[in-house]
Amino acid sequence: AIRHLKSCLVIRLWRLLLEFIKQDFNAIKYLLTLLWISMLLMLKFFFDIENSVIDMLDEGPIRFLGYLALYAVAYFPSCVIATWSSNCQALKTYKFWVISFLGLILFSADSGFVWHSMLTDWLDPKPELYGFYYKTLANIVEFISVALPLFIVNRWLITNANDNLGVNKKEIELWPFFVILVLIAPFIFISAFEKGLNNYYPTYRYEEVAGIWNVSPLIPLTVYEFFYGADFFNVELVFRGFFVIGLSAILGRDAVLPMVAFYCAIHFGKPNLEAISSIFGGYILGAIAYQTRSTWGGVILHIGLAWMMEFSAMLAKWMLS
Repeated sequence: AIRHLKSCLVIRLWRLLLEFIKQDFNAIKYLLTLLWISMLLMLKFFFDIENSVIDMLDEGPIRFLGYLALYAVAYFPSCVIATWSSNCQALKTYKFWVISFLGLILFSADSGFVWHSMLTDWLDPKPELYGFYYKTLANIVEFISVALPLFIVNRWLITNANDNLGVNKKEIELWPFFVILVLIAPFIFISAFEKGLNNYYPTYRYEEVAGIWNVSPLIPLTVYEFFYGADFFNVELVFRGFFVIGLSAILGRDAVLPMVAFYCAIHFGKPNLEAISSIFGGYILGAIAYQTRSTWGGVILHIGLAWMMEFSAMLAKWMLS
């Protein structure tokens, strides 16, 4: 009976997605958005725009502007495409530009100024611990540099502030998201053997920390993976919370496709397969967040996928060694 109930809940989630597609789908809009995202992906495939260009800029204002330019180029043309049928009326309001630019600026500043790098340098850990501190602090600092300011923007500027960027108490069944994780787990494990993903994951590569701390290897691994997973709360807050639920107060359903383009752009420093899959994952999570007015489902999926990718890659490397 419990299994049947869970299956019904997954079907209900599927129906929410289909309902969104039915109400939002416009062949021209979707085709042009896909073409625009495909053109953006050329920047990754041929120029490695993030790793080989933007990240080569000095940390601070220059790198911040590089990220802001990339994200703005991904996002704003997609907004024009999404709202074209309504003569871009939503884009003619000052609130749209103020709110969307604030979101882009906050996210770009976190990448460009690399606050966690400054904090790591200030803590001055042993060279062997630097990478561990750097990565862990990166996931902690974003709560202060991105999440908190977004809640402030939501409180003062967004008219559907009661949705609280999807971090609310709205009644939503969360079982379907756990069932989805179970269903896709075998595919995640298989993908861990793909060369690009296998070279990138796991992101935890700090086995020497346990020896320096004189503790069990499970302790630094747990600390790292906890904050690595928790950081995906921030990702969901930004993309499904702020750029979908928040900006839907101005754009309505048209908030989803521009978010997908932006979301794809933040994956330009990751393996090609992950960047491409982010288009579909971003769309599905965005549509469900719009329908449910909640980001908790996306948080469960994102953290679950991140941890499954980490541990699948660890197991794959052990099997291949």
